[in-house]
Amino acid sequence: MNNLIRGDIRRIISKKSLWVAFVAALITNILLVVFYLFTMNYSSINYMQGNIDGVADLGGMIIGIAVFIAVYSDDFRSMIIISIIGRGTSRLKIIIAKFINSVIITIILYALFALEVCAMTNVMGIELLPDERLALCLGVFRGIYLTIGYVTMASIVIYATGNNAFSVFMLVMFYLIIPNVLPLASNLPVVKNIHIERYDYSGLCSIGISDIKLGMKPRGVLILISAFIIYVGASLAIVFKVFNKKELDF
Repeated sequence: MNNLIRGDIRRIISKKSLWVAFVAALITNILLVVFYLFTMNYSSINYMQGNIDGVADLGGMIIGIAVFIAVYSDDFRSMIIISIIGRGTSRLKIIIAKFINSVIITIILYALFALEVCAMTNVMGIELLPDERLALCLGVFRGIYLTIGYVTMASIVIYATGNNAFSVFMLVMFYLIIPNVLPLASNLPVVKNIHIERYDYSGLCSIGISDIKLGMKPRGVLILISAFIIYVGASLAIVFKVFNKKELDF
């Protein structure tokens, strides 16, 4: 297992496409921050909000796609998975190793993202208030949290079908379409009082982070942990079930 993880990590971090996508995410974040500052008030709160939106949303989606392709897509496209199984590695070990690799790569990229935000803060001479600094840190955490969850959910498709394009499409849906469609669907009379937008992965993430900001830390942490266990745990269980039944051509 350790050799499988280490070998895969070395392969992933040596991929130029991963770092090109990461640079694109950084540029996206910088442009969004500049847009917020120069189209609205030049203030620390707008600087903070621009970074949060850039890191966790647009930039986060770019990182999520890059992580997904680097960790999953290439192996399925090049049939490396078949070769690994053919050498006697269990499918459960492959699933666990791939998940751990996605977590490691995500944390590495967001740590570098956080360093870029710190450097930009110093260069621009922005003075952040303690609450704004906390919100910015939680924004980076939100990006990590969503990326790990969405990448794991999208991996169900690639384990089941091996289709890279459709898997990436599902990942984009998780980032862009579902969080925006659910609030609109909540206006329908049938589900108006249910507030379904609160129960998807990103909705629970937002509620948990909001509780932490408001000083209700135990409740916020509990919501985040529960959502992670439910969505990510269920995704891994589904992955194991569909991948274990999938016939591979050796």
